[in-house]
Amino acid sequence: MFEYSRWSEPFMKQKDSENQTVTRRNPRQERSQEKVALMFEAAMQLLEEGDLRSLSTNAVAAKAGISIGTLYQYFDGKEALLDALVARELGQMSTRILTPLEQEAQKKAAGATAEERTRQVVRAALSTYGGRSRVHRLLIQHAMNRPPGHHLTSMYARLIEMFQSPPESGAAPAARALNAAEAFVITYAMAGVLRSYSQAEEPPPQAALEDALVSLVLGFLARISAEA
Repeated sequence: MFEYSRWSEPFMKQKDSENQTVTRRNPRQERSQEKVALMFEAAMQLLEEGDLRSLSTNAVAAKAGISIGTLYQYFDGKEALLDALVARELGQMSTRILTPLEQEAQKKAAGATAEERTRQVVRAALSTYGGRSRVHRLLIQHAMNRPPGHHLTSMYARLIEMFQSPPESGAAPAARALNAAEAFVITYAMAGVLRSYSQAEEPPPQAALEDALVSLVLGFLARISAEA
């Protein structure tokens, strides 16, 4: 069976654009969503074995068991497919990290300490960056090279907002909300560690990294509270 090589991809795309008008489909129907899910899963499996440069739309279509024409009905090329995959995967990361924050008030009411709440968020972040770590590392690399930035911006904005929130009633007298600069620093300090963790070929053990990150956050917050 003939298999398209990487060099045939530009020709195939050109042929499609010359011979037919391709209307991009919005995958709202269940069948369309299933096709897109197949393409995403195929791309992730290929990234587990290869890299961003070697990934091609022909390889994704073959792996997903669809025609290259079907793929181009949804995406106009590899970059568009990767952008959509980044949006899905990193969006899910953000949700898993932000969920503990949304539950924070309930945790406080249940008597959770600042360390327990911080550890919950750090653990959610680390576990999200883990899992298919190689794939997520490659997707983060792709996102960082695409303007206007990566898809974790909303999560970072939410963290900054959280750190600037007024302290709960009953908090220690010295406790105070962080100012904009302090919230920015602690949020992006965590983000930098997580990004490096996702990209490291031999990262430190997750448990040890969790302890270190929790210490970083708590130490910073304690210093700020002491100066209040």
